[in-house]
Amino acid sequence: MFVTARTDESAQLLGDLAEAAGTLGLDAAVVDGALVVDGTRLGLQLVARAHPTPADLGQVVADGAGRLPALVVADRISDAGREVLRRAGWGWLDRRGHLRLWAQGVRVESPLPDGATGAGRSSSTNPWTTVGLEIALAALCQPAEPVTARRVAPIIGRSVGATHELIARFVEVGLIGPKTHLPLLPELFWEASARWPDDGWVGLPVTLPEVAAKVGADELLRVDERAATLGGARIAAAADLPARCYVRSASALRRARSLAERGQPARCWVRSAPVTWLPENEDHRPDDAHPWHVAHPLVCALRLAADPARGREMVEAWGIVPGGR
Repeated sequence: MFVTARTDESAQLLGDLAEAAGTLGLDAAVVDGALVVDGTRLGLQLVARAHPTPADLGQVVADGAGRLPALVVADRISDAGREVLRRAGWGWLDRRGHLRLWAQGVRVESPLPDGATGAGRSSSTNPWTTVGLEIALAALCQPAEPVTARRVAPIIGRSVGATHELIARFVEVGLIGPKTHLPLLPELFWEASARWPDDGWVGLPVTLPEVAAKVGADELLRVDERAATLGGARIAAAADLPARCYVRSASALRRARSLAERGQPARCWVRSAPVTWLPENEDHRPDDAHPWHVAHPLVCALRLAADPARGREMVEAWGIVPGGR
C-alpha cells in the first residue's frame, strides 16, 4: 500500500522542501498545507525514508504508480536510487544536499549550497577515490568485520595513512559507523555500485582464449555474467554472451587493443581494471582449460549493478548484496 507522510510529519517535510528550494533562489513557501513555488501550488505526494535502496524506491514508485507529482525525502539517496525516481517522474530531497522538484510548472534538479538542510559536503570529503572504492569493496567482502585502517590497509595493499583518511570520509558521509566501525548495509553497496567505473570497454572480434594468448592469461580477470554465475547468480544464457574482462596493466591493455578491428562484431570486451585491488573467486582458480582469473562475486555484482537498467535487477535477484533482503 502506498503510504504518504503523516500530517504532522508532512508539515515538517514541506517546511524542509521550502527551505531547500529557497536556497536555490526560488520563491518557496508552505501555504495551506501545500508547497507553493514561484506562485505554483504543488499538491505533492510525500514519502519519508531514511536510507532507501534502489529496490526500496522501486517498490515505493510501484505502490504510488500514477500519483504524481510525488517526492521522496530521505537522509540519503544513492545515484542509482535517484535514477529509479527520475525514470518514474518522481522528485526527491536528499538531505545530504540535493533537490529534485518535478511537477507541472516547476522543474528543478540541483545540488544545494553547502550547509543547506544541514547536509552540505565539500569535495574534500568525497570518499569515492580509487582507494575509497577498494575500501568499500573490502568492507563488502567482510561485512561483519570492523572497517579500520590497520585491518583493511594490508588487505588492499595501501598505506595505513591513506586508508585511514578515506575511512574517515566514509564515516563523515555516514557509510561507516563512527563507533562500531561497521559498514552501513546495504547502502554502501548501492553507493559503491553507482560510482563503479563501467565505461571505456573495448570490443574485440576474437574469443577470450585468443585474447589470453595475446596478453597473458594472468592479466585478465573475468567479470561478466558467466563469472557472476560461477559465484551463484542465476542469469539465463550467460555463457552465450561475449566475455568481459578487466585487464590489470596498461601494457596488456595496449596489446589487447591491437586485436581490435573496426566494423567487426565484438566477441570479447576488455577495459582497464577500475581499481588495483580486485579479489578473486577462490572456488574457480585458473586451470588449463580456463587460464584466466575469475573475479570475486561481489566484484561481478558491483559491475552488473553499475547498469541501472537490467543489471540492478540481476543483482537483486541474486541476493548477494550484504544487508539486502
